[in-house]
Formats: sequence, structure tokens, C-alpha cells
Amino acid sequence: MKKMVVSLVFTLLLLPLTAMAHHGGVSLALGPGSPIETNSPLTLPQGAFVLSSRIEQVEWKKRNFAEPTNKDSFTFFNLGLSYGITPYLTGSLFLPYNIKRQDDLGSAKGIGDVKFLFNLGFNYNPSIKGIRLNTAQDTAITLEGAKNTYLSLFGGFTLPTGKNRKELGGDIDPGMQPGFGSPTYTFGIAATRQLTSALTLVADTSYDIFTREDRFKFGNEWRANLAGVYELYGKPENFISKIDGILELNLLNLARDEEGREKQRATGGTILYLSPGLRFSFPKPLNGSLGLMLKFPTLKGLNEKKEQQGAEGLEKVRAIVTLSFYF
Repeated sequence: MKKMVVSLVFTLLLLPLTAMAHHGGVSLALGPGSPIETNSPLTLPQGAFVLSSRIEQVEWKKRNFAEPTNKDSFTFFNLGLSYGITPYLTGSLFLPYNIKRQDDLGSAKGIGDVKFLFNLGFNYNPSIKGIRLNTAQDTAITLEGAKNTYLSLFGGFTLPTGKNRKELGGDIDPGMQPGFGSPTYTFGIAATRQLTSALTLVADTSYDIFTREDRFKFGNEWRANLAGVYELYGKPENFISKIDGILELNLLNLARDEEGREKQRATGGTILYLSPGLRFSFPKPLNGSLGLMLKFPTLKGLNEKKEQQGAEGLEKVRAIVTLSFYF
């Protein structure tokens, strides 16, 4: 049973609730058949810990109209700690550090806004034809041969711990700040089901609400993610015990930012990312997992696109590396 618990949870990889231009992401993904950007509904065993980290590098396309102050690149570091409060409730804490670089103006860097996330897990069993909260047996599964559909409701909030009044070139650009200056709130739902012995499907949708800081408010965000995870290699006795191939579709809709009560031009839009990745799993004594992913903006409809730079949908690429360990 202990091996089964470990195989489920050592792949916990944290942080998107989102992956945005002005801050990095936080997604809760764990277990066999786990994606990287899409949230997994699986919960940790009671009393279990997972320590995780995530680095997200964003390289921006340069635009002539924005010279000489094009946004150059953003780097987001996140450290996460998750704990199994009960078999059906997992709580997580995320500590971010952000670096945002802008041509000729230098960089803004510092601690971001601390985030708390809670995941309430339940499942549907076709044999009993009912939905129930996860029990200890539901967290200690490998999904192999499981006929259950696993679901979760997740939600969280941030505290305005990051600085949000840093000047670059004499101006304060809200999108270049390490923090938001006010709380944000997230609500979502996730589901997963093993389709074959090697293929797992995971989906989630969530909504992020930004609150006003002084006169400025970032646009709210809605996202829908779909991931297919396929086991490419599996040798439990080897140093690398498992390799999963991952392909995700990540849809992001951004409302316009607001200054006072006026919606701002050249902000917001809708972007569909195509995101291939790999996950490498390591058995004892490491009990760890390494995830690699690239995100490419494939389809996009941005508001006043020709006037935007350094915003979602205008990346050269987003690269994500995650590392986690189970205790």
C-alpha cells in the first residue's frame, strides 16, 4: 500500500492556477497520468507532504512601436508545500519570486504574492452509481485498472505580500511589478479518468478574480485546460522508473484591465496554447518527479493586438520546469 501511495503523490507539481504575463502560474497536478499545467483533481493521503518547485521562463516578441522599452523576459520561481489534511482535502502554500526585465529600463524583482490553495476531492464509481468524497483507498491508487472518475473543487486566494510600487524609467507599470498590491481569488473544478492502461485524460476550468488596488484592476481570467498523458516507459526498478509524454491544450481568456472604472485599450483577449511536455518519475529513495514543458501560443484573438507587447499570446515561447518530492 505504501508503494501505491508514493507512486500516486510523488509527482505533485505546483503552480498556474495561471500562467500570465504579469505573474507566473500555480497548478495543482499530481499522481500517475498527471499533466503539468492542467490541474489534477487527485488528493494527498492524510498526513502526507509534498515539497515542490517550479521555474517558468517567458521570452517576449519585440515590437517596433514599443522601442526602446520593450518587455524582454519574465522569470517566475515558485516554491510550494502541500499537505493532506484529510483523504479528501489537500491544502497548499505557494511562495513566489519574480524577475521582470524591460529593455533600457532594467528589471523589477522581488517576492510575489503568497498563495493558498485548497483541493476538495471526490470520485464517481460506476459500480455504486454515486459520487462520494475520497477515502484513504482513493488516494492510494495508481489509476491502473481504476474505473472511477476523479473530480475536485479547488479554490484559493493570495495575500498582497509582493511589492507593487517599483519604478522603472520614472513610471510605475502594474504589469512589471513583483506583486499585485491586493488579494486575488480563484475557483475551479477538475476531473480525470484513465482511458486505457497507458492513456489518462485530465481536464479543468477555473476563474481568477482580481481586486482593485488604488484605481487599477487587472482583468479577470477564465481558463480551460485539456491534457492527454501517455506512459512511454515504465520500469519500477530503474533510476528513472517512468516517463510520461504529455500534450495539453490551454485556453485563456483575459478581460480588459481597468484604470478607475475605464476599461483599457490594448489589454485582454483570448489565447489557445499548444503545450507538449515530459514527466520523469524517480522511485525511492528520491520519491521525486521532474516535469518539462513548452507552451506555444497557437490561436489568439487579442484586443488591439497591434498595440500590445509583453502580454499573453505574444510570447516567443514559455518554458516550464518542475521538480517535486514526496515525504
